[in-house]
Amino acid sequence: MPKDTILAQFRLFSLGGDGIGGWLTEETNAKVFNRLDRIQDSPLTKAQFNQLLGFGHQAPVSDDFFHYYWRECPPMHPYPVEKLPCFEKQWLEDSKDIVSLSHLRWGLYRLFTDGLLYFGNVRTAFRTLRTLDRNQLDVFFQRRRFDTDAMKQRGDVFPLQMIPQDDRYLVSEMACKSFGDSHELDSEMRQALKEAYEKHRNASGSAVTFRQLLSGDLPDRFSDRRSEFQFSMDGIIEESISSEKDFDDKFGGEADKFFRARRAALNNTEHYLSMVNELDVYVATSTRSSQELMG
Repeated sequence: MPKDTILAQFRLFSLGGDGIGGWLTEETNAKVFNRLDRIQDSPLTKAQFNQLLGFGHQAPVSDDFFHYYWRECPPMHPYPVEKLPCFEKQWLEDSKDIVSLSHLRWGLYRLFTDGLLYFGNVRTAFRTLRTLDRNQLDVFFQRRRFDTDAMKQRGDVFPLQMIPQDDRYLVSEMACKSFGDSHELDSEMRQALKEAYEKHRNASGSAVTFRQLLSGDLPDRFSDRRSEFQFSMDGIIEESISSEKDFDDKFGGEADKFFRARRAALNNTEHYLSMVNELDVYVATSTRSSQELMG
């Protein structure tokens, strides 16, 4: 198998630099690629694996590290390692060596995943784990497991208030800026749309959608907020307006939905903060469209 083909298969693990991410690169010793080219017919032993690491200016690994990452699915690892890409069960049954390029990739995938999860970078993970014996590896990873039985025994928390899926984008920061803090006060978005509608009506009098108002007739002082308003009006952006009453009814209906969703979100935030001691996982995301908030 040509060097370029091997590099393509291991591109995910080719980071450059002087850590394990620099083991397989364009500059790697040709002996490494020549040996990997024959792996299908001649499985790679642990001793040979360490030699290949040495040819690539990497430190060797312990017997137990090699066995842990390439020869088994440790039952007490924090996640099921057999779920990672490339895994084939027969690897653990047929040989004590690395029997294919896919097998090699699976072990590297595990190492890189552990590095990012538990160290923040792969180089530090490899330097820390490569010399550990089996007991040390087990202790290290068992400490990073969640005690799911203990979690189940905590009992229920106060329920959160459900927000309709199609309304969840209304609790975003952009929507809050657009609709304002009070239903009784004119928001800047309503002012901008009302002025745009009055301009359109005076010019032609024909029916127009909110999208058309936001695209063409928005007052200049609000032009830098066009995308914010478009995001916030997503639920009715294609609605057609044919009169002032039509405008007020449709915009008012959307504002009603926003303030209902906002009250529910504030209630949920209070509940969320009250159970912070019971939280085990926090996920932060960045959203750029209403659809990303409807999950």
